[in-house]
Formats: sequence, structure tokens, C-alpha cells
Amino acid sequence: MLNQKIASVLGVLKWPLAIACAAFLPATALCLGEQLLGIVRGMHFLVPFLAGAVIYLLLWLVIIRRTTISFLNTLEHEFTHCLFAWLTCNRVVGLKATLRSGGITRYQGTPNWLIQTGPYFFPTVTIALMTVLRFVGPQHWALMYGLLGASIVYHLISTWAETHRRQTDLQEAGLFFSLLLLPTANLFFYALIIACLRFGFGGFM
Repeated sequence: MLNQKIASVLGVLKWPLAIACAAFLPATALCLGEQLLGIVRGMHFLVPFLAGAVIYLLLWLVIIRRTTISFLNTLEHEFTHCLFAWLTCNRVVGLKATLRSGGITRYQGTPNWLIQTGPYFFPTVTIALMTVLRFVGPQHWALMYGLLGASIVYHLISTWAETHRRQTDLQEAGLFFSLLLLPTANLFFYALIIACLRFGFGGFM
């Protein structure tokens, strides 16, 4: 079956990719730094983008971290598992997210490390907002940039909270493998998002 072939290919690529990620971590960090310097030098979306990021951070410090919003975090986490299950041709048969007891994604097919680690590097909310940005008019760009800034801070905070050695997802993928993969993968997606906003993405700018 196709999902088995994809899992086999991912299995072959697993450790070469992990080693490559470790080797390219400094270069990826430098790339992200260059992109961040680019927006600081006066890109048109800087003010709403940073405003959204700061507002979410303040809301998190004052309100969100003191309340129970784990259901939404869990739902987004489990949906990202579903997304990578679909992308690797597995059939999702169930998704459960709870307020205090975590969640679970059930699928039929062949497990692989991409499904297991996807939520720990892929900014699902941010990518969804960038897709929406492709279809909205210029009059809505400031709002969208603000939401994008907020979504990146959300991803940073939630990923930091979720990534630890007791996570069964990371245990299944391999803790050492996850340690090599995730820092570079996260920095890569942040750099890619900033670059898309700076230079255009799908022709919306």
C-alpha cells in the first residue's frame, strides 16, 4: 500500500535527515536572523505583525496561562497529527481532544516519524492564516499580519510547553532523533514564513 511505501521511504531518510538538520542548525539560525533583520528595517507589515505578537504575549502572561485553554491547544495538536497522517496517505478514523486529559488521533495505516513529530515543528495555525491571506483584499492585510504575529507567538509557547522527554509522540519517534530534528525544523519554518511575508507568497503581495 502507498502509506507503507511512504513510511519505508521516510524510514530510510530518517537518520540522514536528522544528521543534516544538526549540521545545518547554525546556518538555519543565521537565515532566520537575516529574515528578522529584514523586517526590522521597515517592511510594511512590521507594525501590525509585532503588535499582534506583543498583544498575544501580554494576553498569555496576564490571562491565558492562568486559565484552562488546553482543549484548543490539544485540538490543534491532534489536527496536525491528522494532517500529516493524511499527507502520508493514512486514513484518519478518529480525533479526540479533551479539556484536561490530552487527546488522541486514530488512523489506519503505517505509523511514521513525520506523523509523530509534526505538531512539534509545523505551525498549523500560521500556515492556515497565510492561506487565508492569499485570498483577502489589501484592506484586511493589517489585521491578517497582526493575527500572523499572534499565531507565531502561540506556536512558540505551545511548542515549548509540549516538547519534553515524557511526550509519547517523541518517545515513539526517538528522543535523540527528535533532538536533532526539531530545533532546525522549527527555525526553518519561522524563516520560511518571514521570507514569504517579505518577498511575497503565492502572489498576494
